Amino acid sequence: MCHGPMDTTTITISGPEDIVAYLPYRLGFRPRDSVVLLAMCGERNRLGLVTRADLADIGHPRVGPALLRDVSRLMEEEGAHDVFVVLYSDLPRGRLAADPLVRGAIEHLRTLTSWADPPGPWVVGAGTYGCWGTGKECAPADRDVAELDERPVVATLVLHGLALVPAREDLAVARTTDAERRRGATRAVREGRRRLSELRARSGGGAALPGAAFGLPRAAPAVDQREMVEWREEERRRWERLVALAVRGAVLPASELGLLAAALEDNTVRDSVLCSVVHPLSGRVLDRARTEEILDLAMLPGGPPPDQDRVEPAAAVLRALAACVPRRSGALALGLLAWIAWWCADGARADVLAQQALRARPGTRLAELVDQALAARLPPGWVRTAPDGPAAPSAPIR
Repeated sequence: MCHGPMDTTTITISGPEDIVAYLPYRLGFRPRDSVVLLAMCGERNRLGLVTRADLADIGHPRVGPALLRDVSRLMEEEGAHDVFVVLYSDLPRGRLAADPLVRGAIEHLRTLTSWADPPGPWVVGAGTYGCWGTGKECAPADRDVAELDERPVVATLVLHGLALVPAREDLAVARTTDAERRRGATRAVREGRRRLSELRARSGGGAALPGAAFGLPRAAPAVDQREMVEWREEERRRWERLVALAVRGAVLPASELGLLAAALEDNTVRDSVLCSVVHPLSGRVLDRARTEEILDLAMLPGGPPPDQDRVEPAAAVLRALAACVPRRSGALALGLLAWIAWWCADGARADVLAQQALRARPGTRLAELVDQALAARLPPGWVRTAPDGPAAPSAPIR
């Protein structure tokens, strides 16, 4: 799932061309009409925070300077002594200097920072790449952009499972073209919702805490909650079965995915799913205190980094669910995927998935929280390590 950040893979950079080749894999997609900035940290030039901005924003007369001041603050917090800049545009190099957005971006970068001083920045186009050069006009380039995919650093990244999608929007979850699978999932969603509605009616709203459904602290439940608790345990086991199937690479039954989609409407089930990605669970649905304790591990500085052995199969289940259930029903899974991507410091994917969730179902809470975190450039807790602690790959990026 998290193709943007690098956490345990060691790569060897032998020159700036390797960094240019590396950046799309760090992002998970090939940028277009963008400016990508990479923090260079420490004596060994550790590759730190990456941030991508639309060329239209960096080149804007008001937005650009404000955005660069914000990025400068982040780079300073990261401990960067320099920033590597790559400008992506499909315009012919001879026309770049005349383009108002490109001209504005170069002017802002060179006026407000030293990051793109001549001969920088690097420029990647539709067919060529190379430095801008020392003149006002972008220097001609005779280097084929296809060379970048042939560099050893790319082979290392691919060997470790990193892959690219052609464009940023392709980070979204695509709908399955299997009509029978969609129909089976839709039937199961209806069945699951009907059961949940009946359970809530018999359980006084199905609040995780007695009386919470009515806003009454320490209130006694009007009816026995045992049936609701048993249903949540059943849905927890369904989630664990699906994750186990994903670990083996098996086909995930559409009916099971549909029932899980309905169960995610229950906040306790949803939070248990989320917590299981952050931390191993020892059976039984979590109470609120334990849920908050586990989620704090992801949010607070110094928390553990994502364990891909848990993240990957969980994300596979949620992607399969969102691909086959009705769009509105899949929004909660998309919100979970967006949060997981944010926690993995894969901000571009988190942003795309959060927006996909909000289009399918406005008000999806997790998607809104991810959107707010990205807007504030808030990294997950494990990224915010001490200056002499383990190297974190990046704060979230869009």
